[in-house]
Amino acid sequence: MSKSITSTAPRFEKQHVPRFHRLDTAHISAIESLYKSYPFLKDRMEIHMPFSRAKPTFSTGTLWLWPKFDRRPVGYLVFLEGFAPCIWYPERQEGMTFRWQLPPNFSLHGPTVCLANILAGESLLQIEDIVIHQGKDQWSTKTFSERWLSLGEFWQSIPSDQPLLAFKPQIVKPLALSDWSSHYDPSIYWIIQPDHQRQPRWYWKDTVTERVHVNYIAPVLKRSADMAVLLCANCMPYTKMNLPDTYSLFSQEGENLGMASIASMNLSMDLREKMKSQMGLGLPVEVRWNDAFRKYQIVRIMPVESPITTASFFYHLHL
Repeated sequence: MSKSITSTAPRFEKQHVPRFHRLDTAHISAIESLYKSYPFLKDRMEIHMPFSRAKPTFSTGTLWLWPKFDRRPVGYLVFLEGFAPCIWYPERQEGMTFRWQLPPNFSLHGPTVCLANILAGESLLQIEDIVIHQGKDQWSTKTFSERWLSLGEFWQSIPSDQPLLAFKPQIVKPLALSDWSSHYDPSIYWIIQPDHQRQPRWYWKDTVTERVHVNYIAPVLKRSADMAVLLCANCMPYTKMNLPDTYSLFSQEGENLGMASIASMNLSMDLREKMKSQMGLGLPVEVRWNDAFRKYQIVRIMPVESPITTASFFYHLHL
């Protein structure tokens, strides 16, 4: 048995670097310790607005609005000394870290926690609020508009060049209530943020639509004058004139439909031959109105048992 020859040259394969990593136990414990120093982190930051709260909310105070970025509840974007930046979803008790390059001692003065959501499928992260900045409580001491200015300052402190970051971060652009009408879309959920301290934001969708009364119009059946109907008449020889190939047409009720015209010589000969065996009883024939001659024209001979059409269908004579 011969031995296979294997190359001893080193192989350099491109290793796949995961975009996100799950949080380890130490990282989760560090995040949970923040709840002791900042108890408000235990509270819900995003609440569904019931219908009863809509009018009071829109009638009083300053509001900021933007489309809800994700169906899931908002998460915490956490920057902690000694740990990689991560997003943590408290309701699901899970999160993921990012390969975000930061300056040395970025979190030396204390943790920073923002409200954010990530769409991993679109590689997009939206930062919407800042509740702790370098260890200082922003949630309890500043209104949303003041916190948003602090968020802008924080964003400027992060290097914009992030070659290892596997998603695109962006800061939300809130709308004033006065500008909402030009961006409004009733088919999506909206975030409604009151401009107060310690005020959770609402998420809301307009489900109250004005009912429009529709008048019911009953359908009317109309028979089209051009409706395609097979007309079958009883064809009998016209005996008052001693002329060949002269035939009268009759409806089912025996109403005289006038003299018939014949479409072709072959049909005329065929009709003449079959009339001999009918002993004056007539033959059922398919007819079609010939407007140029103002009479019915025989198209073909029908089987003997074919039903004759009633007189109401031969309306062409009265047009």
